Amino acid sequence: MNEIQRLQQLAGLTITEAETGDEVTKTVAGHTDAEKDMIMKQLYQTGKYCVELYKMLGDMDGNTDFPHWWQGKIIKASDYIGAAKHYLENEIEAPDIDTMPSPDIEDNDPSGVS
Repeated sequence: MNEIQRLQQLAGLTITEAETGDEVTKTVAGHTDAEKDMIMKQLYQTGKYCVELYKMLGDMDGNTDFPHWWQGKIIKASDYIGAAKHYLENEIEAPDIDTMPSPDIEDNDPSGVS
């Protein structure tokens, strides 16, 4: 065991590599990458903030004026969440490349109307 591997092991970051063809599989002891869980927690917290902001705004006078920078943050957050949703939606619902129609289909109507 070389010095780097020994230090990684002491830190709980032991990395073992097993080569299989062109792929390299790495296992890191003491660490799991739970991206889905982290994203779900962040979305829960974001949703909670949205509900709280919605209630706060509902309790305010209808003629309240807000700074443009603040309104921009709400709009930007909405755009980002919408874009993330649409990306995931398309990844889930998009057909596999193998099931898509072949472009070799003969089309005798160049107008594209029929």
